[in-house]
Amino acid sequence: MTQSWNNAGFKKSCLASVIAVLLSPSVYALESLSDNNLSETTGEGIALLPENFKMVFQGPNDVSTASSYNNTAIAAADKPKYDTGFIRIIPTGENYEVQYQRAYDKIYQSNYNSGYTYAKTNLYQASYDSTYSTVYNGIYQNGSTTTSTYTTTYAQVQTQNQTAYRDQEISVYAKQQTYVDYYKKRYDQYYYNSELTIPNDGTTEYSGGWLNKDKSSENAWKNTVEKIEAAYGSTITTAVNNHLKETTLAQIRASANSTATQQATSTANTTVINYAKTTASNVANANAAGAVTNARTKADVFIYGLALSKSNGNLNQRYSNVGLNWGNAANPWLFRASTAKDIQQFSAANKSDIGYLALEAPLAMDGVDTTSDRIKLGFWTDIFSRSFDSVRTINAATGAPASGLDKDYRLRSQFVANGLSINGSQVRLFQTQNDDVNKLYDETLGIAALLRINTNDNPSTLKFSDTNLDEKGIRISTAAKSDTDDGTAVTPAIDGSLAPLFNDKDGLYLYSANINLVLGNMYQPFILASEGNNIILEVTRIPKVPAIYSQIYTWYSDTDPNPQFQAGTGLTTASFKGSTCNVSYCGSNYSDITTGSNTVRYQGTNATHSSIAIGSVTREVSTNLLKANRGADATGIVFKSPTGAAVNLGSAVIDGVLIQHLKIKTTGL
Repeated sequence: MTQSWNNAGFKKSCLASVIAVLLSPSVYALESLSDNNLSETTGEGIALLPENFKMVFQGPNDVSTASSYNNTAIAAADKPKYDTGFIRIIPTGENYEVQYQRAYDKIYQSNYNSGYTYAKTNLYQASYDSTYSTVYNGIYQNGSTTTSTYTTTYAQVQTQNQTAYRDQEISVYAKQQTYVDYYKKRYDQYYYNSELTIPNDGTTEYSGGWLNKDKSSENAWKNTVEKIEAAYGSTITTAVNNHLKETTLAQIRASANSTATQQATSTANTTVINYAKTTASNVANANAAGAVTNARTKADVFIYGLALSKSNGNLNQRYSNVGLNWGNAANPWLFRASTAKDIQQFSAANKSDIGYLALEAPLAMDGVDTTSDRIKLGFWTDIFSRSFDSVRTINAATGAPASGLDKDYRLRSQFVANGLSINGSQVRLFQTQNDDVNKLYDETLGIAALLRINTNDNPSTLKFSDTNLDEKGIRISTAAKSDTDDGTAVTPAIDGSLAPLFNDKDGLYLYSANINLVLGNMYQPFILASEGNNIILEVTRIPKVPAIYSQIYTWYSDTDPNPQFQAGTGLTTASFKGSTCNVSYCGSNYSDITTGSNTVRYQGTNATHSSIAIGSVTREVSTNLLKANRGADATGIVFKSPTGAAVNLGSAVIDGVLIQHLKIKTTGL
């Protein structure tokens, strides 16, 4: 952190080391220093102080005197037309194999549905009838009694039904009066006569009938059946055989119908499906490649204008041509190495000092900051959507594509920010601690980033009626000043033509935009890692370790004034060190830097939560909470038409954002 900056330039220990080396015998001149001696220099760094700094893209001009801003022959209104160069960003686009498959599937499905409907209406019944007839006739064989199917089925039917069919035929004759009378007579003989006195009428004589109704009835019926069989046996046999044949053929017909219906339905459905598949496949094969070829999923982005200069009150001007002093001798940019003490990451067992390398912008002043280092940032860009089959040939001189850029598929816009400050921002790089559970976190590159982009130190009094709104805001616009000022070239990034001039009113205005983002910290690193060929950016999970999460979480007394903590954690309300970073406050580790007799307090840098505020916003000092103003004159997000008609949407706040876990992973690399 830049609060460790020391105006003396060297520590006394460093000066003493230099003197000791000079006075020591030459034999020890190349003696290596111990780690302990080297560690005494930890925290030293390189201070950077841009003074009267400004820059703008203006083509291959070798000296600043060639700039349009120093050429009196060029009118003031035309000077920005020469602000061209370019940074080219080439998104890789989609996975074209996947894109082809998506196009194929979409075309296939559309044609499959229509083909299926057609085949169901026109092909199904004919296929069904043909298959049904073939299968049915193949099984039934026109009722033939010589087939193996008939023989097998007949044997089964005979076993199951022959006795019942014969009894059925006999029962018909038994109803004739002759056999009714015979049965009664024979019954009486069995019932009233002893076994030895039963008359012999040529049938079998059975015993046990004397004075026994059941046995007499049984014996009489058996003799009656013998009489019927003797008289009509051959006729009954013929009738039984006919019954067996009819039953057999009926069963074969039923089996043939069931099998034929099943196979005909399956074949007809297959015919419909195959027709739909073939039709859809033919159309998809013929058109999918064309759909991908004509798809505009490739892109080219040209940031053909980029300017940094001192802020002013004109959001239509991309470059003020005035230099700025970015920081001061007591509070410069700093590139340094240092050590964070007693850090725990991932588990309770980890507790050690962590060395890190840091790039730190000047600290943000506590209270209203100076306006001398407020930045104007401008860039203008052409973004093209290109077809898949656009050529890859590039211009050897510019590195830009030789063709394939189309004005009809171009988004042209400019971005201008006034009052911009990134003071208080910092990025730390370090090696993470061990993690036995998640090896992806284990001893990889860790990042603790604090990104502060602020345009207004005191947004509480901002009103839509203020005349100086353009001094502290961001504007994004697309409308050209006129057709002539939009130029005729596809993009000046390639051919060196004049840059466009944008309408001086149109666009989205974000007044008093204050964005303060915390991406990882020493206790919850933001890591850069890899899995296979893929890159991973991840704000690591907050572990369930009180000693770690208490350094990150915030206690809100207004929502939970009397919290109950889990036994054994040792936590109290004072244990929670987390806080929210906003334009006025970004942590408890304030820095007081004294220059001569003047002491200036600077904001801290150890906040763990983020905030985004746009427009009229009030901060409650006691709780550090932000609240969007709701008055009729509150402003922040404004849309303006090319004629200057404004739509004021008011202010907005997103406060206290804590990233519990965020993972971004590339795929297919």
